[in-house]
Amino acid sequence: MRLFQKKEKQQETPGVLMEEETHMTQTEPEQTEKGSGYIVIPILLEFVLGAFVWIQAPGAAFNYLCCLVVMLLMTAFIGTYVYNRDGDMKLFAAIASLSAIGIALQLVIDEVYQTFTVFSPLKSAAAVVIAVVFVLLYDLLRRLLNHSFSIYFMLVFSAAIYLTLYFAGYDPNGMGTSAWVQIGGMTVQLTDFTKIAAVMFYSSLFSSKENRSESSILILSTIFFVINLAGSVAIHELGSFFILYFLHISVLYIFMEKSNQKRNYLLILAGVTLAALGTCFVLYRYLRPIAEAGGLNSFTSVLWPIVRKVYLRFSVTANIYSDPYGAGYQLLQGKKALWIGGLFGNRVNFNAIPVVESDMAFIALINSFGMLMGFLAVLFFARIMRSGSKLSIHLLETSRADAVVVYGLTVLLFAQAMLVILGSCNIIPLAGLPIPFLSRGGTYQAIVFSFCGLLLHMSEYQGNRYEGGDEDESETV
Repeated sequence: MRLFQKKEKQQETPGVLMEEETHMTQTEPEQTEKGSGYIVIPILLEFVLGAFVWIQAPGAAFNYLCCLVVMLLMTAFIGTYVYNRDGDMKLFAAIASLSAIGIALQLVIDEVYQTFTVFSPLKSAAAVVIAVVFVLLYDLLRRLLNHSFSIYFMLVFSAAIYLTLYFAGYDPNGMGTSAWVQIGGMTVQLTDFTKIAAVMFYSSLFSSKENRSESSILILSTIFFVINLAGSVAIHELGSFFILYFLHISVLYIFMEKSNQKRNYLLILAGVTLAALGTCFVLYRYLRPIAEAGGLNSFTSVLWPIVRKVYLRFSVTANIYSDPYGAGYQLLQGKKALWIGGLFGNRVNFNAIPVVESDMAFIALINSFGMLMGFLAVLFFARIMRSGSKLSIHLLETSRADAVVVYGLTVLLFAQAMLVILGSCNIIPLAGLPIPFLSRGGTYQAIVFSFCGLLLHMSEYQGNRYEGGDEDESETV
């Protein structure tokens, strides 16, 4: 009936109809780019991973089969939902594929390697539920970000996390980092919540409703930066701080207007960073004999573990054979696993990789499924970065605060993945962090899925609910 109505209108008002048809032809390509065929990519990969699991760890095949049924249903349902709401299907394919790779890998790890914990599919399911709730609540949270008090709340919230960890945190892995708290029978890594606070802080900082001056942005962001630095040093958790450091400088570089003040600030920050690293190396040479002699005082006893940790990270990366059975053991075993992995996984039953379920998960992926699967995982991470960057540019036209949120979420996922992957391959110092999707951990899984869910939610271009976002919020709040 609609088609016949258009034909009748063509006889009456051909000029109007021609204008409507021109408008339709201009808008159709953007919608047809995101095809439903991208749902097939993770579904096919899930079946392929089943074959890899059966070959490498037959004992885990049944567990994977049980997970496969749920993964297929969720992939089809979520993929159809995202497609119908005109979301980014390439982004969805990358997220769903990495999730499937992570589940298959963790099941193989429990079967083949020595681990401290056991992978729980129920925790993954709970993480998805938490992500859904987080996405549903974001619209309310987004309104709060436009208020001036929200930026100060994030400052206090981040400081409270570090104070809690300093006085009540503990280290379940014996690595010297008190980044966890015990709540009942659960262990929660609170440092992961500082990443959420960081994204919300920078989004509120650049909210157009406040229209802060350049000096105010630099002062407030520096205070937030110092809080994270002091807190990370206090609990000996520098890995997460590296991610927040990169987020800090990249957000200021991209979203602040070009000026001499911004340029000088970033140059000074880079200089201070290099000076701090050099100071750590000098202090290590000075404090080492004192520490070995047991002569550390109250101040140097606090300083020594931090200096030693930084020095070992860099020195071991430069030469893992300097301490092959100590600080370099983990990287040395990872290097062996990379050589043995081949294109489709090792065939010599090499499984002596420390902390394989967490920060060495990428090495386990290559060792179990081969370099081709590892390369595919890196491509999926690159797809997330590309889609997130394009979405951030798109939102920048309507809402700078939303653009900052999308950019922040994308950077936290991609930067942490690359930091850990390159570190476990001994290209840069190992940060000791989990890899998104590939590593286990209930808290971090929930945060990763929440970030991904929000990226997909904000990629709904058709009938964009964030059109003119900052202006609308200033009227409605």
